[in-house]
Amino acid sequence: MIGATEPRRPRALMRLLIIVLALLIAWYLVTKVLSLFDYSIGRKTATMLTVRSGDQNVQVSLQGGEWQHAETSLRLYSGDAVAVRGSADAMLTFFDGTRVRLDQNADTKIERSDSIERGTSSLELNLRAGRIWIATPSILTNSGVIVRTIITKNASTQIPASTQAMIGTSMITVLKAAGEGLDVSIDGAENEHVIVGEGQYLRLTEETMQAIAAGTDPYDFRDPITQQMLKELFLTESYALLSLAPAPITGSGTAVSDEMNGTDLSVIKPENNARIVTKTVTVSGKVSNRVALVLVDGQSVPLNKDRTFSVDMSLGKEETMNLRIEAQDMQGITLDSIERTITNDYKPLVDPVRFKSPVASGGTLNTSLKEIEITGEAPTGAAAIMMNDYKLQLFKPGSKTWSYLASTALGNMIEGKNVYTVYVLDADGNRSQPRSITISFSFTGPATSTGSIEPPLKQNTPLMPGSLLVQTPAVGTETTTDQKEVILAGTTAPETYSVSINGYTLSLYLPGKTTWNYIASTDLTTMKRGRNVYRIVSRNKDGEILDVLEYTINFRP
Repeated sequence: MIGATEPRRPRALMRLLIIVLALLIAWYLVTKVLSLFDYSIGRKTATMLTVRSGDQNVQVSLQGGEWQHAETSLRLYSGDAVAVRGSADAMLTFFDGTRVRLDQNADTKIERSDSIERGTSSLELNLRAGRIWIATPSILTNSGVIVRTIITKNASTQIPASTQAMIGTSMITVLKAAGEGLDVSIDGAENEHVIVGEGQYLRLTEETMQAIAAGTDPYDFRDPITQQMLKELFLTESYALLSLAPAPITGSGTAVSDEMNGTDLSVIKPENNARIVTKTVTVSGKVSNRVALVLVDGQSVPLNKDRTFSVDMSLGKEETMNLRIEAQDMQGITLDSIERTITNDYKPLVDPVRFKSPVASGGTLNTSLKEIEITGEAPTGAAAIMMNDYKLQLFKPGSKTWSYLASTALGNMIEGKNVYTVYVLDADGNRSQPRSITISFSFTGPATSTGSIEPPLKQNTPLMPGSLLVQTPAVGTETTTDQKEVILAGTTAPETYSVSINGYTLSLYLPGKTTWNYIASTDLTTMKRGRNVYRIVSRNKDGEILDVLEYTINFRP
């Protein structure tokens, strides 16, 4: 029995050794995978894209995907790219508060944006075309080491703290920089680099690169900034814009200004349960220096240099509104939020219309006439005139008068009592108080009225025969057309106060004007298939007829 068990010991030891090795290998692989997650995912931070204007000209490519239109407050990560295709104002804000503004035709790719609490943080931007403006925060606002790199086709530039510089694919202009300045490593030249300090300019054109490759000292291409360079529009705009950008976030991410009493968001206006009687409501407040973005109902608002914000929000038509104000950090994490409930007491004042004929507002006309023209004055700001909920098609915004034809033939006047109610709509759709008149029509009854009435139109013999003429669509008294809409236009005497066609007073005609026009249209029901007779009457200020002309349009489609 002893001899039978002896050979099994080496095999058992071998199995044990294999198991131990397998465990060691598994442990090693697990630590490697966790390390990869730690370095490639856990440390990646968002870069905020802000588009102040020209959003249609700003495009983004996410992780090498197709170019698409950008939206402001979009968070970008390593591998994402931004391009400006025309006139626009776009800026990137990194985790440390570094701001990069893109010029027209700039094309950039975020290579790295890694914030490491204990170690070396890094951000790397590949400038593939155009120019950028870069502004980095001071050393005092960051803890730890941050390596900032701008890569172009000709060089790789290390950006120190407190930098304000304009960098392009063929130039570097430095207005301000901490320490010695920007450290530029020249591509294709072994151990060649040049320091560009405050007030200096470096050329990196193709000719410069060829000269450096041939042995020329790179410092030969470094020169002082000229006054002409300081007049560069992109430079001056970018420099001025810095004062409007959010203050940088502290490296520890915990600093809060003393004025905020340990909070990140304070809303000053509006007060909760406020009653708003204006068309807009002002939302204002202040945030701590941890805040990178303020949202009011999902809409980003600009931060001032002193960390305050203020924006006017349009009121809807709801009686009660809930406003949500959010303060977010660079990673899009909401640090604080406040809600305000307001009551919309805004009552727009829209002036009502004034009836001119046949009676004043509230009046009644008893008549046997089969057609009655109702006219009135339109208040300033009228966008539309509604008659019994029908929009007057011939009324145009800005017109001072309006008219409506009540007719038994049109079916909008019947025997008996007819009430005509008119109200005004402004550009926002707000209604005026309605005004009404009543027309009692009888086929046999006499014409009487109650309430004030405009002087009746006179039916005299024309005082100025021949003064009323038609010029288009054809001179004379008749024409034939296959068009569904025809402009009927002509001339009249300077003494003319009004022009009417088939009982409709032209609302756009102004007294004393010697020209007039009218739209004959199938869509407007002012022209039908076959023969159409238009009786044109011009009158003076006393309502007397100056001239009468009948014009015929034969519509044959």
